[in-house]
Amino acid sequence: MDNAADPPDAGADTQSLKLALTVISIAVLTFLSQTFTGLNIGLMSLDTAQLQVLIDVPNKDEAAMDSARYARRILPLRQKGNLLLCTILLGNTAVNAAMAQLLADYAGGLIGFLLTTAIIVILCEIVPQSVCTRHGLFLGAAGSPIIRLAMILFYPITKPYAMVLDRLFPQRENLLDRSRLQALVEYQKSAAPGMLAEGQAEMLIGALGMAQKTVSEVMVKLETACTLSPKDILDYAFIAQVVQQGFSRFPVVEPTTRQVVGLLHCKDLLSLREPEYDHLEEVRGRSATVGELLEALKQAGRDRQVFVCGKDTTLMALLAEFKRQPHLAVVADGEGPEARHIGIVTLHNIFDTILQAHGNGFSEDVGSSPRRHQQAGALHLFDRTRLEGMAAREEQLGEDEAGAVMSFLVATLPRIFSHQLMNKRKLMGLLRELRPQFIPKRTELYRSGFETTKVTLVLQGAFHLTSGADNCESTLGPWACLGVGLLMPTKGSSAKYTSDFTAVALTDAFVLQIEHHRYLQAAAAAASERLDHLDSLA
Repeated sequence: MDNAADPPDAGADTQSLKLALTVISIAVLTFLSQTFTGLNIGLMSLDTAQLQVLIDVPNKDEAAMDSARYARRILPLRQKGNLLLCTILLGNTAVNAAMAQLLADYAGGLIGFLLTTAIIVILCEIVPQSVCTRHGLFLGAAGSPIIRLAMILFYPITKPYAMVLDRLFPQRENLLDRSRLQALVEYQKSAAPGMLAEGQAEMLIGALGMAQKTVSEVMVKLETACTLSPKDILDYAFIAQVVQQGFSRFPVVEPTTRQVVGLLHCKDLLSLREPEYDHLEEVRGRSATVGELLEALKQAGRDRQVFVCGKDTTLMALLAEFKRQPHLAVVADGEGPEARHIGIVTLHNIFDTILQAHGNGFSEDVGSSPRRHQQAGALHLFDRTRLEGMAAREEQLGEDEAGAVMSFLVATLPRIFSHQLMNKRKLMGLLRELRPQFIPKRTELYRSGFETTKVTLVLQGAFHLTSGADNCESTLGPWACLGVGLLMPTKGSSAKYTSDFTAVALTDAFVLQIEHHRYLQAAAAAASERLDHLDSLA
């Protein structure tokens, strides 16, 4: 009699077990559905080009290294684009159908419809897609083992479909063309201005837009460019004025035809004092013309051909030509040698376009950079007539001449004249006090074994030096420094300097001399200013 109650208990246990298995099955199917739905976003939204970029990005930080590791897991799957798509969709559909079938056994009709829809839409669609749109790379890498297993299980079904899709819709990398890249950079510049360093966005935009620009859009019109005429007289005043423009190349334009007939470099003008130009009238550029200098260069084999391009030449094409041609092109309004020259374009103009900078290498507003004034000042110091007048009048150096001397001393004697030891203002003040001095031929400027208080910078002329126990002989010319040991830091303020060489002028010469005590005063004043500045900061 007692066994009569067993069958109802066994039935209840069976029902409980069945319900538990159903709940577990629905939970597993819900997870799989979430996985397939989420990976459909996480994997299919990442194209192979984007993944390869994440793998190859240089100078990775910790976050970039994690992204590269996830991308390596995903890339082999993403390269099988249509097979991956078929696997995800088939798996998601099969899981959702199985889930609906299980729920139908417990909730039919309207309740079953609402329950199935709520689980599938809310838990299996909305939630995973929301999460994977924000963490697709990480979740895609984490779920890749499930997708690999699904690919193996569904392969007999999905492979034929994938082959058809590969034939009809072959997979292509989602690469951006030039216009879309430019739009992307412009959007990033406005939406996240701090993501790129200052100027980088403008540089990228300029480089991307350069392919569409022609030389006529960036050239400098010939009438506004800094040009020379074949009839210009190359005296020192004219050369100083030209050099002070700050350009390295100067087109030579025939006044009657307005055609460019030659090209001169700044160094051509500065080298007129060299012996190879002695055949020019009155030598050293005092009455030689630009045309005569061009002819002299041609005879010396240093003639610079004028490179001519059409006004519709693209900047990309011109940049390629500049790899083989001088970095200056004449722009012609047409084809052939008779075409009218209308402008000048330089490598500097192309760089301005890339950098989105204002101005160009041949604008009328040439500014007044220190370098240009220093070049003009150096040229003044080459002018013997000017030096003779300054020496006779005991005239101090001008701003340009002192700037040229300072630039030379800082570059060649940094232990004595660097701006770390003596600030620019103090050094310029010291040099502005100097006066060019005339030294007659055969004058003994230094004698070995005798004390001296002056350092000498040779501007023009030559000196014969005898030094050492063996009486070694040498010759020094312009821009040589004599007696530098006097100003070495190891000498101290009270030490005396005894010359270990003898210097005799081989020719009439012009020099600048710096007194030891004036150098020490300027250096001490500069040091005091530095200390006061540090005290004010403290």
